Amino acid sequence: MSDLPAEIGKYKIVSEIARGGMGIVYKAVHPSLKRHVIIKKLSIRGNNSIKERFKREAQILLDLNNPNIVHLFDYFTEGPYHYIVLEFVDGMSLDKLLKKQVVLSPQLSMLIFRDSLRALKFAHDNGVVHRDIKPGNILISRHGDIKLADFGIASSEREEDDTSLTQSGVTLGTPSYMPPEQFDDSHSVDKRADIYAMGIMLYEMVTGTKPYAGNFAPETIAKIQKGKYIPPEQINKGIPKVICKLIKKMTRVKASKRYQDIEPILKIVDKYLKKYDTEEIRNSLETSLVTKQYEEPEYQERNKGFKKFFGIVITILVFAGFVYFSWTQGYIHKTVLRSVYTPVTLSIKMPKSASVDSDLPIKAFFFENDNNEIPEIEDSRRTFLYTPEGYLTKPVYLKPGEYRIKVVTGSYVWWKAITVTKEELNMKLDFLNQGTRPLSVICTATDSGTGAQIPANFKVLINGKWLPLEENKDLLTSGSIVKIRIEAENYEPEEYSLKIEWYQDTLYINSKLNIVK
Repeated sequence: MSDLPAEIGKYKIVSEIARGGMGIVYKAVHPSLKRHVIIKKLSIRGNNSIKERFKREAQILLDLNNPNIVHLFDYFTEGPYHYIVLEFVDGMSLDKLLKKQVVLSPQLSMLIFRDSLRALKFAHDNGVVHRDIKPGNILISRHGDIKLADFGIASSEREEDDTSLTQSGVTLGTPSYMPPEQFDDSHSVDKRADIYAMGIMLYEMVTGTKPYAGNFAPETIAKIQKGKYIPPEQINKGIPKVICKLIKKMTRVKASKRYQDIEPILKIVDKYLKKYDTEEIRNSLETSLVTKQYEEPEYQERNKGFKKFFGIVITILVFAGFVYFSWTQGYIHKTVLRSVYTPVTLSIKMPKSASVDSDLPIKAFFFENDNNEIPEIEDSRRTFLYTPEGYLTKPVYLKPGEYRIKVVTGSYVWWKAITVTKEELNMKLDFLNQGTRPLSVICTATDSGTGAQIPANFKVLINGKWLPLEENKDLLTSGSIVKIRIEAENYEPEEYSLKIEWYQDTLYINSKLNIVK
């Protein structure tokens, strides 16, 4: 171009990038950093509000030093013109990428979305609302870096309210991405307007189309105000539910129904991207920028192979546990292997005096009868359990052959040799049925106050009469209720009524007597 200036200020001009009604955009070289920069020249004259807005963009960017926001290098005036010097992002804007590829994969969309959210969160945390979020303002470098640009109509809560810049009732922004409240008054919108626009941008990335037309026609505005658009899952059923839910909540008509902050959205996006290799996705983005026709690869979930392997291992372990449980509980023996194994159960008849809740266990042991070492059958030990039908064991599954059974309870041991055939065997044992033992009673009496032992008479109730214990101790047996009376001169007598289990053979009584008052 013949009118291309050689220099602007201290910057050497390389080329003209764009020209419009309000100014020109140049590509230049920073004199000390020796790197390319962008120079935005405001050439319009006679409009102070535009000049102030241009200056304000520089002031806002000065406070927004973030890797995902285009960096401000300089702001200056030269003659009647104003200039902003910005970071040069060597790549393309998101709208151009969408024009080339139409639809982006959910993974790539979420990567661009996440980095844009990070930039926006930083702006919001610093009191800045962008108010013009759209693909054209998302820049992508050749290295896959995402940069948020163009804060020309942004608002800052730290600046003085200047109605000449953004008057109430004035509409600023891009129709397709503006929430309903921004059509009525761009001056008063807050960060929830940016959240809405981000939701629209995500919709466009994953579907390849905008939910609303890009104009200010009454029918378009009416649709936006009613929130009437085709749900993304109806356009592409392959869009993950998490993305559809994000879009739905971010683009609600009422600002109070949307996410109120970027942070919860970022958490959802980060959780989604953790399943993938983001470096691989970013490399794919780099390739798409320099390739005319590029088809994205299918991104595999991170550690998917390991998860699959882990899932198989868990399945095997669960199955093995099920088989082990089924084997130890006898389910396999009585179904699949019933033709090989015979169930053997034991029941025992207890003395009538036996308590249901007795703390004396009764155990059974099974041995192979080889007439030599008599080895115990593995996993065959059983404990008799009380049931309404009596004391029973769970079945032991044995192959037909010769065996020995040992039953033990307290000081009682019972042995028996058995022959197991293919017929189910239920052995009923009654060797304890009449089990009683001579009962020995040992009594002492002490003074309740001093603890000193005192002479006393010990009696037992037999056939309704109190008889001397020493003379009638041979009549006492276990498995009965024994009543003992202890008497001493000048002391109040004491009586004890005690139930003796069938296996108990010694009773100790230590009585503390009180002096008669």
